Amino acid sequence: MWKKSIVTSLLMTSCLGAALADDVSLPSTNFNFDVKTVSSDSTYKPMLGFVDQGKTYIKFPPTVTRNNIPLILVDQLGDGDAPIISWDQGYVVINQPSTHVKIYNPRTKKLIYDLTFPDQFNYSKVAPSPRILPYEFAGFFMGATVGMSNIGGKGNSASGGLKLGYDWHFTKGFLAGFELGLNYDGKVSKDSVDYKSWDINAMLRAKYLLQSGFNVTGKAGVAYVKNSQSTPVGQPTNSIGNSIAPRIGAEVGYLFTNGIGLNLEYDHLFSNSKVLSVNTFQVGISYIF
Repeated sequence: MWKKSIVTSLLMTSCLGAALADDVSLPSTNFNFDVKTVSSDSTYKPMLGFVDQGKTYIKFPPTVTRNNIPLILVDQLGDGDAPIISWDQGYVVINQPSTHVKIYNPRTKKLIYDLTFPDQFNYSKVAPSPRILPYEFAGFFMGATVGMSNIGGKGNSASGGLKLGYDWHFTKGFLAGFELGLNYDGKVSKDSVDYKSWDINAMLRAKYLLQSGFNVTGKAGVAYVKNSQSTPVGQPTNSIGNSIAPRIGAEVGYLFTNGIGLNLEYDHLFSNSKVLSVNTFQVGISYIF
């Protein structure tokens, strides 16, 4: 068993990594992350915290940056060195397993959140917690896709598109937001008639992120569709043109730790009296800022 006495290290916003010592008592044990609200301040409320591979990770909302991180009081084993606390791509990283972290408002110095990561510090007998930190990305994203589309059942064509949007983090693993897209749906020919389709769309989306980095996304919205056709002289034309139509989609993807994602996507653009339906299968790459 490790000692119940620990030393604390205080991280000041103006002096990253500065340490002060004091004696406190180690909270009792379980291996689950828990946050206790002492005095609510959503600006600094931790979104995620866990211990993995000998380090403690704490994720804060996007409003927290390197320049306005809260004061952090960190526990430490009595026979160890003062912990080193660093800021890495939106996360506070402590170079030791911690059981107790206190978060203070940097302006008022008031205790606002009390975090516990309880166990006995015997990590040789406790399996590492899943490394979910890199897979909780929220914020602006942009992406590009290429693939194949079927336009109105008249044939298949190469297609591609661009998109950008924003996701908000709501709870562990679940995000929701919106995306705007511009798509070239392709050009097909049937019975000597050429059909071409473009669309600009706005969609709401919901994403679930698995701890492994795999994720699934569902989307629904509307698109402004531009259809055109080229008909030989003397042949009757169809009444296709421009219109607004519903659009839905789904994605399965993998998100790397640097914010780059690879996706397989399916989208369906509904038809009406003015535009043809489009079924699109594409592969895509995205980046979360």
